[in-house]
Amino acid sequence: MNQAARAAVFQTCDAVVQAGKGEVPLDEGTLRNTGVAKMSPDGKAAGCACFGGGHSTGYPVIPYAIRWHEKNANFQHGRKRFYLRDPFNRLAKNKLLSNLRNGIGGAL
Repeated sequence: MNQAARAAVFQTCDAVVQAGKGEVPLDEGTLRNTGVAKMSPDGKAAGCACFGGGHSTGYPVIPYAIRWHEKNANFQHGRKRFYLRDPFNRLAKNKLLSNLRNGIGGAL
């Protein structure tokens, strides 16, 4: 059951990251390429979706990641700030419920 829950959380985090990659400000793609879904190493059904590198992501810290997320600027080509928050708010709840239904329902 915990394995199904972990899979559901990972799939949800990954869906948020993939949606965020379509919204993150883009110049050379450095920030976009740091988007990653990670699971808690302790085996719990907990994960995170993140951009900007740092501890345990496998990417160096991108110092402007928070600035581009929080401050408005003249982003082009449909790119915008809140590139992680907006996809999370838009997708996470329904995606997690759906993934849990599919994963845990199959495990019962």
